[in-house]
Amino acid sequence: RGIAQVASENHYAIQIATGKDEKERLNAISQMVYGKRVDGLIFLYAQENDPLVKLVVDEQFPFLILGKSLSPFIPLVDNDNIQAGFDATEYFIKKGCSRIAFIGGAKKLFVTQDRLKGYEQALQENQLPLDTHRTFFADEFLEEKGYNFSKQLFKYDPQTDAIITTDSLLAEGVCNYLNEHQLDVPVLSFDSVNPRLNLAAYVNINSLALGRTSFETILQIISDTKENRQICYRQLIAHEIVEK
Repeated sequence: RGIAQVASENHYAIQIATGKDEKERLNAISQMVYGKRVDGLIFLYAQENDPLVKLVVDEQFPFLILGKSLSPFIPLVDNDNIQAGFDATEYFIKKGCSRIAFIGGAKKLFVTQDRLKGYEQALQENQLPLDTHRTFFADEFLEEKGYNFSKQLFKYDPQTDAIITTDSLLAEGVCNYLNEHQLDVPVLSFDSVNPRLNLAAYVNINSLALGRTSFETILQIISDTKENRQICYRQLIAHEIVEK
């Protein structure tokens, strides 16, 4: 919505490139880039060694990542996901929780890695043990993944006293499991709108601002490219914890 708002304000149309696998996505992006069908690209995810990013870097095509990059030369707009993971974990620690689980998305995604890092840092700073049996990763954001991970989690540690999920669909599966088994364990998720779930709190990542800033920035990059200017824009959007 944020991307669409700024696109409309600047009389731009948006094209969406999708594909069932990396090969299809690479083909779609290649046609856009080599056919000059678009003026710039916004990647809505970030992962290690991405061939799509390599393509546009090699072609010096205007782009940015809505997410993280390890290269200091890649333009991006993102949250501070390490800090967000830390804040989410410390929220529960301050409530007296000590057996906190973490359920994230695919481990190859930078956003998952960073939120996990923040979670681990918060546990370490508060002298709480790191237990890998309390961390789970989903290759897809599906309710059933959250449900199944919860089943494994409580089988391993019935005394788990808080759960952090990085996505509301995973959180829904977790909440379904807790309700089914009449467990009173607080859950926190990451979102931008108040999730219609029985959560203790959620981390508002301000997606609207992420989208708006992304499109404003890609417009600047397109303009810079036309003028032969090379500036690397890297912007962080603030997050906040909202109690339910």
